[in-house]
Amino acid sequence: MHTTDVWHQLNIHRAKVIFLLVFLGATSLYAQTRTPGVTLHRLDSDKKKIQYGFFLGAHQNYYGVKYSEAFDTPQYEEISSITSQKSAGFNLGFMVNFRLDDQFTIRTVPVKIGLYQNTMEYNYTDGTVDEQLIESTRIEPGIYLKYRSIRRNNFRMYMVFGGSASLRAGKDDLVTSSDRLEIRRMNAKIEFGIGLERYFEFFKFAPEIRYARGLMNVMNNSSNIYHDGLTRITTHNFTLYLHFSD
Repeated sequence: MHTTDVWHQLNIHRAKVIFLLVFLGATSLYAQTRTPGVTLHRLDSDKKKIQYGFFLGAHQNYYGVKYSEAFDTPQYEEISSITSQKSAGFNLGFMVNFRLDDQFTIRTVPVKIGLYQNTMEYNYTDGTVDEQLIESTRIEPGIYLKYRSIRRNNFRMYMVFGGSASLRAGKDDLVTSSDRLEIRRMNAKIEFGIGLERYFEFFKFAPEIRYARGLMNVMNNSSNIYHDGLTRITTHNFTLYLHFSD
């Protein structure tokens, strides 16, 4: 009796496995089937080992702050909070895609230029606000792993994950006698996002939403009213990218 039950359970699980395989196969076949009347564009594009393109982006960025123990001392009794305001910026760059297989691609970004503006507000108990404006132009090369869904007509969904470096362009800041918030020149970021590829007759267009989080503490090791109350500042970016490739 026990042997019969065992075989019965095995048959049930075997049927589930067979059903799952058939379902996945049918789904895959359906995903690759062209809808009648739809013209498929750039069929040879997905077979290229190397693809080139460029992108434009608009981002919203802000600083994540962590208070230090000094913020609870009499030095900061007149400051109620230190906050970062969200700011908008723009970036553009050039990319090279290396095909691993139909669904996996390595995306390299040898050139990316980002325009950033960050505002830190030091809010005093009397209602006044001391704003520290940080403006920078940054060079941000990166490398990413891209996973794409199976093509459906002229569309593909995809996910992307990777990292990038961030180097402030230009010379180091000049030393001044006035106190101010100082941000490091270097940073590194981890990034992930989702997008949609759309195949047109002469090019491929892919809007993408991506989040990037800084891994480094970008606050300089200075000692003044703008630094002593904080122990860490990290960058956060939400970006809408528009990619154009062959």
